[in-house]
Amino acid sequence: MVIQLSNFKTEFQITIGVIVLVFIINFIFNRFNNKFPPGPIGFPLLGYIPFLTRDVHLKFTELGKKYGDIFSVTLGSVTLVVLNKAEDIREAFAKPEFNARPPHTSFSIFDDKSPFFVSGVRIWQDQRRFVVHSLKNLGLGRTKIEGQIQEEIREFINILKTYRGDPMNLNIPLTSSMSNNICSLAFGKRYDYDDPERKMLDAGLHDVIKIIGQTASHIFFPWIRHFPFILKMLKYDEGVKAFRRSHSLFWKKLEEHKETIDPDNIRDFIDGYLIEMRQRQKNDPYTTFNEETLIGCVGDLFGAGSESVRATVSWCVYIMAAFRDVQKKVQQEISEVLLDEREPEFLDQKSMPYTHAVILEVMRWKSIVPLNVPRYTTADTTIGEYKIPKGTTVMANFWAVHHDPRHWEDPDSFLPERFLEPDRKSIRKSSSYMPFSVGKRACPGETMAYMEVFLYFVSILQNFNVMLPKEVKPTFEAELTVTYQLKPYLVQFIPRN
Repeated sequence: MVIQLSNFKTEFQITIGVIVLVFIINFIFNRFNNKFPPGPIGFPLLGYIPFLTRDVHLKFTELGKKYGDIFSVTLGSVTLVVLNKAEDIREAFAKPEFNARPPHTSFSIFDDKSPFFVSGVRIWQDQRRFVVHSLKNLGLGRTKIEGQIQEEIREFINILKTYRGDPMNLNIPLTSSMSNNICSLAFGKRYDYDDPERKMLDAGLHDVIKIIGQTASHIFFPWIRHFPFILKMLKYDEGVKAFRRSHSLFWKKLEEHKETIDPDNIRDFIDGYLIEMRQRQKNDPYTTFNEETLIGCVGDLFGAGSESVRATVSWCVYIMAAFRDVQKKVQQEISEVLLDEREPEFLDQKSMPYTHAVILEVMRWKSIVPLNVPRYTTADTTIGEYKIPKGTTVMANFWAVHHDPRHWEDPDSFLPERFLEPDRKSIRKSSSYMPFSVGKRACPGETMAYMEVFLYFVSILQNFNVMLPKEVKPTFEAELTVTYQLKPYLVQFIPRN
């Protein structure tokens, strides 16, 4: 026992010494390299972390005003370059040198085979092409996926009606409903809301999200992964256990699909992947297509595909409850187009410019993903006037872009009209609008996400007047995890007509 403690103490001291040495080297290099982005000075070991606030995107916006739209900040053992300006983000993310992920991301703690968040460039390229192609084959842009979403929305609306206008926590049924859309896509089935597997997935997603924010501690102190007592102290062990439970279910579904697959009848994403995987493995022994990567893809679909949309719809509902005049205008447009006689379709978005503008403004004003998952340079490169060395971690601050007064008039106000052409009959977008990132590594599920948000938003306001409980005033309090999500709130859905 004494020997073990002695070894632990020695390993810990060596780790701390290496981190301090790295900090000193980075500090000297950055201070004397005039071509590297400037930034604030931090402390050895910790860097600038003691000065960060919980809303990191706001702090980065503030630092950008002092040090420039491109600045650097050392967090733990990582020197991060932050981009606060739309033009700089577009320039950087158009270059292949910025397409990699860092060695340590928020997902690294799971030892996950995610092709979108923790892997190399080649595997990401292969898997992204397949995911986009698979979504099209499964009906994205046609009727199949939309029909599944509409079916899910019917169940969701019925759940809201059971509350009979009483105050409720929207996120409870909304989380299950959004996850069901991914279940239909990945597994070929939806779950009842009280199904044990359904509850396990929802609880697991909640626990995982708490520890995988873009500024999670283990990104900047990757060595803590090797110290279980630190993980337990930070409650990371709960998220890791939840992640493994969810992935156990994914493996179970994979085995079920392998036993029942029919190449002439592709039911869902897993079917399509297995067929593609077998074909590629025949032709290329080094292919990136394998069962572990398939499970990583399914996990990414659940994490990114359900959480960001859930957070967006939650914001839409809350903001409509806060701005009742805007809500009435949306409902009027819905009535004029749908005549209160049919369910919305995604094509209706073209006939509802004001409703569309409201959704776009929600996604700008509250920037559901204010900070992108970090990038990592694979070669020496440049952004603007600055040289960015190979192996630099880079992060885009979409919140700063969406609240930049150089591009948006009165950016801190909620003004849907900013997205309307003067005739108010069509939408205009800005090059400074990037809720799903930009470049080749932008979100591959953007079209599906827009479809889901539009269909849920219109269906809710078609069926209900949305209100906050009496005496409750909107605060817009939120916290940053993977997404910028509202703190739990109660809302009333009063049936219309």
